[in-house]
Amino acid sequence: MLKIQCAPLDGRSGSPAAYALLEGMYRAAYGGAVPEIKKTPNGKPFFPARPGVHFSLSHAKTHVLCALSDCPVGVDIESPRVISQRAVNFFCAPGELAVFEPIDLWVLKESYIKLIGGTLAMMRRLRFSCESGRITACRDEYLISNGEDFPNIPAICGNSVSGLYNVGGCRAAVSVYSVRAWRDAVSAGSYEATLASAASVEESGPELPCSIELI
Repeated sequence: MLKIQCAPLDGRSGSPAAYALLEGMYRAAYGGAVPEIKKTPNGKPFFPARPGVHFSLSHAKTHVLCALSDCPVGVDIESPRVISQRAVNFFCAPGELAVFEPIDLWVLKESYIKLIGGTLAMMRRLRFSCESGRITACRDEYLISNGEDFPNIPAICGNSVSGLYNVGGCRAAVSVYSVRAWRDAVSAGSYEATLASAASVEESGPELPCSIELI
């Protein structure tokens, strides 16, 4: 199960609006109130009492985005803007820019960082590719060969999939692990350990929707 919805802010603040969207989606999918939410040390929110239910939230200047899933998920949404050349040079590689626009790489990398519970410092270390319409992430092998360590970025090609969307006049991305990869790794124990183990299972990601529902 993977449900993704986007809603206009309509004058509301971003975070409260995002959690309100989550509450509505959770109630529709599972009934009842949203369980207690806690965060990992890097700030990834999760449901301690519902380890099989995952969500991710994001907001732009005009809209909020929420994904609810039975496997780990990360989302990002951005209003149209020009990304500075300095920022592009920092987190984009020439090979990526031959395939993706800078705003696409921004939302893709943010969504993947939210998927694994990472930090924005990892954006420079991630590389995205698109083969036969399938968008996947990997670590930067050039940086690895030059001595940079990637303790929190698993080599996940084949174990996750990402999608790009236009919704509400914004650009959005969604990244997910495969359901089987997640379920096979649940025995790892802690939330963080399970995420890491899920990345080691060779399993293609679930099919992403063709569009995001705008409500």
